[in-house]
Amino acid sequence: MATHRSYLQQQILWMAALDLLCLVFGILGGVWLRLGSTEIGGYVADNVSIWLYFSLTIVVANYVSGAYGMELRLSRFNMVVNWLFSILMATALVGATSYAWLHLAIGRGVLGYTILIYSIFWLSLRLIIYQRVFARESFGYRVVILGVGNTARDFLRMVRSPDLRPVHRVVGMLVVDGVGNGRSIVRDEQEDVAVIECGMAHVASTIRAMGADVVMLGVDREADLAGIYPQLRRLRFEGVSVLTPLEVAEAYGGRVPLRLVDEHWLMHASQGFATPVALRFKRLMDLVIILLFGVLALLVAGLVVLLIKVTGPRHPVLYMQERVGRFGVIFRIYKFRTMRPGAEADTGAVWASDNDPRITWVGRFFRKYRLDELPQLINVWRGEMSLVGPRPERPEIVEKLAREIPYYRERENLLPGLTGWAQIRYPYGATTDDARAKLEFDLYYLQNLSIGLDLRIILRTLRIVVFGLEREMK
Repeated sequence: MATHRSYLQQQILWMAALDLLCLVFGILGGVWLRLGSTEIGGYVADNVSIWLYFSLTIVVANYVSGAYGMELRLSRFNMVVNWLFSILMATALVGATSYAWLHLAIGRGVLGYTILIYSIFWLSLRLIIYQRVFARESFGYRVVILGVGNTARDFLRMVRSPDLRPVHRVVGMLVVDGVGNGRSIVRDEQEDVAVIECGMAHVASTIRAMGADVVMLGVDREADLAGIYPQLRRLRFEGVSVLTPLEVAEAYGGRVPLRLVDEHWLMHASQGFATPVALRFKRLMDLVIILLFGVLALLVAGLVVLLIKVTGPRHPVLYMQERVGRFGVIFRIYKFRTMRPGAEADTGAVWASDNDPRITWVGRFFRKYRLDELPQLINVWRGEMSLVGPRPERPEIVEKLAREIPYYRERENLLPGLTGWAQIRYPYGATTDDARAKLEFDLYYLQNLSIGLDLRIILRTLRIVVFGLEREMK
């Protein structure tokens, strides 16, 4: 049976096979450049165990980082991130095991050439595939949208994005007539798409006749689907991917719309929430990253402290606030001061706004590049926060939002994060509506938490920091 994401996942084996092909070219080319053509067969055969180990490590690293999942949007940055992670992981593991098992050791020159050739092939083929191959309709997906209302039109605009890969071609929007027996086709001139009306008994046959790979259920009312679910399930068994509105939002938008969330969904989704083993591994990754980049963080923090003291010699450097942590536990968060002292004396706990007069000019610079968040590495080290997770809010604000936004406290099931999925996907917000939108991204993160997703969030956050972006679009 095809799952609701099978058309996105069916490329995994194909992409892994392509990866292995690049590795074969890399290994043969590396030996040839370093030792000559006459040594290729013997050298590869004598070190077959290390080559298999190296190749397996590359494939596993690419899988963990999400390189074999379909990129719904073309992103050269993601390609480089996946490549860099897989190369560093493979090189580190091969180096470590070479010391442990000396019979696995291969020459550094051969390994270096292998990595270079593999990288050139891998990056070039990926770029060609995403830019050229997956941009062709013959390699894309034929989409039928069930419905013509607001939800259906939102889906139509979503899948027509020029950055979507593989390209999605909407072959028609389907309207179900409960009493009709035939089919009629008109054209929506405004949206430039065919609108097909058919009787309830002919939904599956109509979709088959349109050659659909994907069906998106874009009806505005659940009642509009009554009586046709058996046909939709049959299509799934036949290999057609039938996506509910919630599944479309997750796959294409990286969020979980609150209007589609209920207790049943939360109970089902909680089965996919982080397991104790995954959380321990996540904690270990936090500590390893802090140890690896601690010196650099201290140097940057020293420059920030210097700027604060130069611009305001009497201003305190650090600012502490109470925040709500995992399971509602209150803790103190550390930040570099960006506002003038006593900024909330008159207003109390409120969100900062654009061009907030309480923020100093140097504080505005720190906020743009997220430098004010550096002291929270202390909170991460102490186990009060994680590098990645929902951003912690102040107790007063949490109480207000929990009254106004359903399921807001679900985000407290994980450690709060220094950065998060919502932070890189949604601009800074200072309203209840913004908090509601961010919760939709947090729920997606809760359901899809993985080391690969955390890695991407961290690296995209670094990209935001380096370039001073407000957020990473995709």
